[in-house]
Amino acid sequence: MPDSFSANGLRRIRRLAWIVRLLCLIGLIVIGTLPFIFWAQPEWVAEIAASTWKLETFQLDLTARLGGLAAMLLPTSVSLFALWQMWALFGCFAEGELLALRPAQHLRRLGLGLCALSAMQPLGHTLAILALTWGNPKGQRQLWFGLSSDHYLALLFGLLLLALSLVLSEAARVANENAEFI
Repeated sequence: MPDSFSANGLRRIRRLAWIVRLLCLIGLIVIGTLPFIFWAQPEWVAEIAASTWKLETFQLDLTARLGGLAAMLLPTSVSLFALWQMWALFGCFAEGELLALRPAQHLRRLGLGLCALSAMQPLGHTLAILALTWGNPKGQRQLWFGLSSDHYLALLFGLLLLALSLVLSEAARVANENAEFI
């Protein structure tokens, strides 16, 4: 534990770390199960397809829903990876490992995960809509691709975390060098 951190500061970091880890655990459970629950319920899929995705003609057979599930597992898996990296990062913080290489690596992976998520979300959405309309007659299939400010913000936050991971890596290197002089 670095001497430059106050006991009160470390206590606050550890408390925050446990809260974030609890939220990560909740997120892992919800994000990991929700796609399976959603795609298993044709009525819910139909409601979202019509009201949110503005599809007029679509298929709800098992093949279409399994295709939609497979498509949505792309952003889901990236989200789970990002949550796992956040869990590990805050685990380091909870253990008092602050200016070190290991948290910098988790921060870097989290940043990469958010950058990947910014691409996987619109791709998953596109493929899910294609899966629901693939069984339509020719001329009624839909290929839709859209980007939103959420995707842009995920990319920006991912890039921010990548930059912060470089700063943390350098700070860890300097702290390690200074510790060797003592």
